[in-house]
Amino acid sequence: MTEPVCRCDEPGFDPYECESDDCTGYFSEFNPFAGAPMNERNAKVSRACGACGWRTTVWHVDDGSAEAELHGHVQSVHGGSYEPGGTR
Repeated sequence: MTEPVCRCDEPGFDPYECESDDCTGYFSEFNPFAGAPMNERNAKVSRACGACGWRTTVWHVDDGSAEAELHGHVQSVHGGSYEPGGTR
């Protein structure tokens, strides 16, 4: 029996029907930027702590993750205060 050959480059072929182990088809659910407009594909969002200058991870989508990470930092390191130089 022969191995299935990828035909995803052929016009009109559905990659979801491909049974090849080396399939080259495009599957939007595997692309983290699939639903975003072109200008929002790599937001590179990072936030800085106003109290100590610590920076969050660089997030590639602007979905509130950087703000949540900053909030966690402020809660654990500065006792919940966002004021520069002060803690509560």
